[in-house]
Parts: sequence; structure tokens; C-alpha cells
Amino acid sequence: MAGGVAVRANLLCVTWSAARGHVFLFDLEGARPMSAWTLPATARGYSDAAGVAMDAHFHLFVADPHNDRVCHFSAFGRHLGDLGLPAPPQGDAGRDRPGVLDRPHGVALLGDRVLVACGDRPRRRGLQQFSRDGTALRPLLASGDAEATFGAPRAVWADADGVLVADTLHGRLQRFRPDGSFVSHLRYARAGVLARPIAVLRLRGGRIVVVDAGDEPGVHVLDASGERASAAAPFAAACRDAIALTADEQGRVYVLDHGGERVVRFAADLTFDRLLVDLREHLDDFPPRS
Repeated sequence: MAGGVAVRANLLCVTWSAARGHVFLFDLEGARPMSAWTLPATARGYSDAAGVAMDAHFHLFVADPHNDRVCHFSAFGRHLGDLGLPAPPQGDAGRDRPGVLDRPHGVALLGDRVLVACGDRPRRRGLQQFSRDGTALRPLLASGDAEATFGAPRAVWADADGVLVADTLHGRLQRFRPDGSFVSHLRYARAGVLARPIAVLRLRGGRIVVVDAGDEPGVHVLDASGERASAAAPFAAACRDAIALTADEQGRVYVLDHGGERVVRFAADLTFDRLLVDLREHLDDFPPRS
């Protein structure tokens, strides 16, 4: 199921799909909905909304897997353009090229770069990079090897310590430096547990939160060696059917769970804070505009 969450200062963004991709903005300080809109449809007649990233100016970058693009919006919902070179309308040839977005799902920002995790099968160009104006930059290399592939990654996280990619079909994370050079793979130390990572973020102090949709679905917290942090069990138990993660400037963690219907916030130490948003309660508050 597609969906994403991003936060900046007092603004929370949640994306959700039902025939069209929807973007919802909430004022956290005032605990109220602010605005909403839908992603424009293309000639295919539909749009989708998956991962989302928000910059310091509250601009939003929303992945649209159905139309092979990332939509760039202002904080007021103005569509400022799309990222992603055109993919062939049919067939597989030409979908694994720099700048081409093949079913993008995850979006992250690192400086002036927009990182996009994409693909529905193993691709060499599964982690694309763009400037904010949409110029295609050099993709990250899976495992640091130009011929290696990403396994249809569903999520990417970027911060001052580097980039984490949820290498979904390969059942692992890939770690990169901020300049895009490869560092290492990370699997759970207990073999076989990490099967289908679909969301990832790095906590202050270096621990990593992963949402896994595989053999042991749920939210897991790892240390740098891949060991599961048992002390985080109450945090994991409080998240049900999670699909996306983010964190704010204070290190608080936001989990989009219940299959994309609610957002729950946790303190930086992963203790429960509160339920922020239940989309089912707000859909009538602001009928989405196109």
C-alpha cells in the first residue's frame, strides 16, 4: 500500500491514495487540518501518492508510482513541476537508465539533491538523484558496483551521516556516505529476519528503525551492527501495520501505520507521545482539490 509522511516545524504532511494521489497538511501546533489536494492525473487517468519529503521552505516532493514521476509542490499546493525522465509506455527496455523513474516509492532530500528509490524489479538505477529543478544527476551505485542492482527499494533516508536505502527484494539495507559513495550492507545479525524492508530512518545516536513486511512483519530497531534492540519492544508493539517513517528536528519519530490511516508520534527515546492524525476522522474536513 502506498503512502508517506513528512514533517517540518509545525507542519505535518500525509500522502494517501484512492484512485488519485492525495496530499494532506496538518498544523501540529494548532492540532487541526490545514489543506489538501490531489496529484494531477496524466493521460493514464489516475495518479498515486507514495513517499514524500519536505524541504526547509515547506516545498513537497511526492512520489507518484503510477505515473513514474515525483511531483514538486509549494506549501500551498501549487504544482511546480515533475522530476523524472519519461519512461517507455510499454515494455522494459529503457526503464533502467539514469534519470528514468520506474514506479518511484521513496523520496529523501540531502542538501540540494532529491533522492528517489524506485523500481518494481531489480534495477541498476534503482536509486536516482535529481536537482530540485528536475535535472537528472548521477544515480547511486548499488553495492558501489556499476553492474549491481537494487532490489526494488521502497524507501530511502538521508541525513548528515549519509544515506540509507531499504533494498527491499534483497532483504537488506544499503549504506552510503553523503557524497553517494557506498559504505556497506546491513542485515539483521540474526539471519532470515530482515526479509522485505519497506521503510527506514536513522535515529540520533546511530540506531536505525526499519519497517519490515516480510517473514516477521513489524517495526524493528537495530544498532549499527544489525542487532535488534530489545529495549525498543514497547515502541514496536505500539505500531500496527506501519508503512512509513520520519523524524523531526527534535528527533521525535513519526510512524504512518494502520496501513496508512493514522500517524503516531514517539519521543526521541521511542516512548509513546500521542496519536496525531487519524485520516478517517478528517476526510470530510477538507475535500481534496485537484
